[in-house]
Amino acid sequence: MKKNETIAVGLMIAATILTVIGIFAIEKFRLAKFYTLNLTARAPENGNWYPQEFTLPYGQKVNLRIRNIETVTHGFAIPDLKVAVSEIKAGQVKSVQFTPDKKGTFPFMCTVWCSENHMQMRGKITVE
Repeated sequence: MKKNETIAVGLMIAATILTVIGIFAIEKFRLAKFYTLNLTARAPENGNWYPQEFTLPYGQKVNLRIRNIETVTHGFAIPDLKVAVSEIKAGQVKSVQFTPDKKGTFPFMCTVWCSENHMQMRGKITVE
């Protein structure tokens, strides 16, 4: 391999590595503004919400990422905090940002009929 080819290969490798590092750094910086919580949606007979109970910080921006791993559509709502995602289709991930402005324990639920056990698809959020 000639000297110029070696330099070109080295620069390509360095550019690739620096690009990947840059992407991770930007994503970490972007998410640092929010308290991020990942929530998985499954029909009650397959495990329900995961986690089914969690705690959020009062007054801090929250990024709630809801992942539907089912073959049916789900919805999501925290009525007391006025948070809702109308439809999360099978395989989708939806994000909703909000700031909890009340302290206490609040129910959340699926808002789209997802199975005969749909009414059991609930959980609770504690804001402190």
